[in-house]
Amino acid sequence: MKRKIKIQSISAWSIGIALILTVVFVVILHYGKNEVKRFEDATDQYIVCENAARQLQDGSDYLTEQVRLYAMTGERNYLDQYFEEADVTKRREQALESLKKYFDKTEAFQSLQQAMEDSKELMLTEYHSLKLVATVMGEKDIPAELEQLDLPEEEKQLSQKEKLEKAQKLVSNNEYRNKRGTIMREVSGCLDQLLEKTKNRQQRANTIFSDMYLKLEIAIMILVILLLSICIIVRKLIVVPLVYYNKSIMEGEIFPVIGAAELQKWAETYNKVFKENEETQRLIRRQAEHDAMTDALNRGAFEKLLHMYENGDTPYALILIDVDTFKTVNDMYGHAVGDEILKKVTGLLKKAFRSIDHVCRIGGDEFAIIMVEMTSDLKYTIEEKIKAVNEELGTENENIPAVSLSVGVAFSDRENSGKSIFKDADKALYYVKENGRNGCKFY
Repeated sequence: MKRKIKIQSISAWSIGIALILTVVFVVILHYGKNEVKRFEDATDQYIVCENAARQLQDGSDYLTEQVRLYAMTGERNYLDQYFEEADVTKRREQALESLKKYFDKTEAFQSLQQAMEDSKELMLTEYHSLKLVATVMGEKDIPAELEQLDLPEEEKQLSQKEKLEKAQKLVSNNEYRNKRGTIMREVSGCLDQLLEKTKNRQQRANTIFSDMYLKLEIAIMILVILLLSICIIVRKLIVVPLVYYNKSIMEGEIFPVIGAAELQKWAETYNKVFKENEETQRLIRRQAEHDAMTDALNRGAFEKLLHMYENGDTPYALILIDVDTFKTVNDMYGHAVGDEILKKVTGLLKKAFRSIDHVCRIGGDEFAIIMVEMTSDLKYTIEEKIKAVNEELGTENENIPAVSLSVGVAFSDRENSGKSIFKDADKALYYVKENGRNGCKFY
């Protein structure tokens, strides 16, 4: 005997595999998030290193430029700009502070600090040059660093021209250039180490991230394969049998015993009931087509009938009906009275129209009538029937309050027809409701 496959077993296995994959995804994503953070940190550090190198270089070059320009021109603004950089802007110090965040206590950073100390010592030579020029120019209100610097006695005896030549020589001779070159080589070497270290961290993070992405791709491929497998199994064991079952229901036949074990059991049970009690099935079909409360045809039956007449050659009229102010009456008198009104409306409509016509309840207080063998030249008959029904509904008794009907009608042989006869009849109904209710209009 062929082994039956159970939907329950498939579902359990699918849930188990899905949970495992979920855990894998969570682990990979968590790990990946950390690696992305490391990658971003390494990138930020790389940018900090580049900016710091540029900032250190620019700050040092700027100081040298200002002291040389002051020595050559004697203009006070160069002196002010020198000390603004040295005491206020402090780009070199800011660069070191930026690097300290990531590389404090490293050998490279300590070497860079030493280079900074050497640079500060070189500034003493620059102060000396600035002092000589300031003396020659007779500057007043000079920075405290120059005010505190006392020139040697022999330099005080020099002429103004000699002092300027001395100042220019101090910041342009080989000794000054060599010291400055040594400092910049130290700075460049340290920054090269820092940049290389940062690049290595960035490369490591990038490698790990690529590996994590590969694992994520593999997990996604497994998930896709699982989903495709489930889809194939579901189609073969569930969808296809249900399609056959639906076809059997439409054709009034027994079910083929195929598919998953649960569906096979369902088919066997259905077939047993089908064979033992066809009369019950006919009763069920009738209940499916009629409204339980009013015994009028329901919305499903109405749509089937309307579709049949729309595709046929028989002339007919579609009558759409609303009970006026039904909600207000229902709220005022209660649902029990509202139900009685709907039953009364149904009874009067069935009484007024022929037995071959189809009276349907398509909504809460909405009714529809498909009047067969009816053309537009006989519309007066519909007006008479609706008028008679409204007269009876307008008579209030001790149990049921008076109500009225708003009615819109469209004929299959109407002129200037719209997209559908239902919409055309609904337009006529809307006109009645917007113009006083309690009446009948034709599209």
